[in-house]
Amino acid sequence: MGRALEAYRRYRELAGRGEFERLGEVLDENWIENCLGLTGWTLGLDIALANLQAGFGQAFSDLEITEHEVIEDGDALVIRGENSGVHSGHFLGIDPTGRRVSWEYLDMYRAGADGRLNWHLLATDWNLVRLRLLGQAPDLPATPTRRAVQAELARQRDQRRP
Repeated sequence: MGRALEAYRRYRELAGRGEFERLGEVLDENWIENCLGLTGWTLGLDIALANLQAGFGQAFSDLEITEHEVIEDGDALVIRGENSGVHSGHFLGIDPTGRRVSWEYLDMYRAGADGRLNWHLLATDWNLVRLRLLGQAPDLPATPTRRAVQAELARQRDQRRP
C-alpha cells in the first residue's frame, strides 16, 4: 500500500468515527476539492469540511462504503466504489425519507510531498441519487449486461406516440 492509499484509508477511518478535528493529520490545510455537481472547486480543508458536514455528512446515516477498484500510481489514487446509506437528513432539496439508497462513485486523490492528501475530485451521478431518494430511479443494470437501455426507452416512447 502506497502513501496515498494509506492516507485515504486513515481519512475514511477518522471521518467514519466523526473525528473531523483530526483530519489535518492526513489532509492538507490547503486541500483542493471538487465534488462535481455539488460544490465546484473549493480551496481549504475548513471549507471542504463545512461542505461535508452541512451536506452529505448530515444527510446519510448508517453509511456503508464498498471499494470495487483501487488504482494507485505514485502520489495519485483512484477509487471506484459504491456508497449506501439511510437518507436521514435534508439533501438535494429533499427532506429525509428514511430510504436506504446506494450509488456508485469515482474518487481521485493526490498526495503531497508530506504524504497528506491535498487534492480531491469526486464524480457521482447526483441526479440518480436524487431520483432514488424520491423513489423514481430508472431501472439501470448494476453489473455489465448486454442491455440497450436507451434503445428500450426509445421503443417505449415510440409506442406511446399516437
